[in-house]
Amino acid sequence: MVDAAYSRQKQGVDAAVRAGRRLIIPLVTALVLIGGGWMTVWAFSGSKEVVPRTSDLLLETTKGLEVTQQQAVDQLQVVQDQLVAQQTETKKLSEQIATLTEKLDALQQSVANIPAPSVAPAGASPKALPSKR
Repeated sequence: MVDAAYSRQKQGVDAAVRAGRRLIIPLVTALVLIGGGWMTVWAFSGSKEVVPRTSDLLLETTKGLEVTQQQAVDQLQVVQDQLVAQQTETKKLSEQIATLTEKLDALQQSVANIPAPSVAPAGASPKALPSKR
């Protein structure tokens, strides 16, 4: 009888051990899932602090780009103003050159139209004026 009781007790203990082993795997799985979920929540709550830093960085970068763009626009405007001034000066000089060219052509034509001086014969001398004494 002792053996039968011991055998039943041993079977009960074995059944309890088996039931405990069956519970260990779901318990470990549940703990891993709960821990992973907690870590995920913690990670997302920590990233909220990073988001403002990132948006601040983007805002600063955008403002820097705006300043750089405005400087480029200002420099382009200066270059365009200089170009207009050069074009105006070139046009003025071109007109002056055209005026001088016209005057030079007129002067050359007037010189060409001057009759050549007549050459006196070699034997003839200019008449001397009588001198008063």
